[in-house]
Amino acid sequence: MVLGTVDEISEHDRLILDLEKTAHTVVARDALCRRINLPVEKYAVVLEGLVGTDAAYSYAPDVVERVRRLRAERFGFERRQGRWKTFMQ
Repeated sequence: MVLGTVDEISEHDRLILDLEKTAHTVVARDALCRRINLPVEKYAVVLEGLVGTDAAYSYAPDVVERVRRLRAERFGFERRQGRWKTFMQ
């Protein structure tokens, strides 16, 4: 976890977290990406990095917990499918 305060996340980060708080659509995500000059392909990467910070958790704990839970579920699914191997096999 990266330490931080709410004041340490950018306005763009807050916009991303705010969008994630709502039942957003692909159209809304694409519009936000255009607005903040973020390639749509990078949105998920930025979101994943953002939810690893204390600042994001302080600002939007519900969003951070949901994204982390979904990430853990994806990891578990990939592992069960044999697509994610550990180095200790």
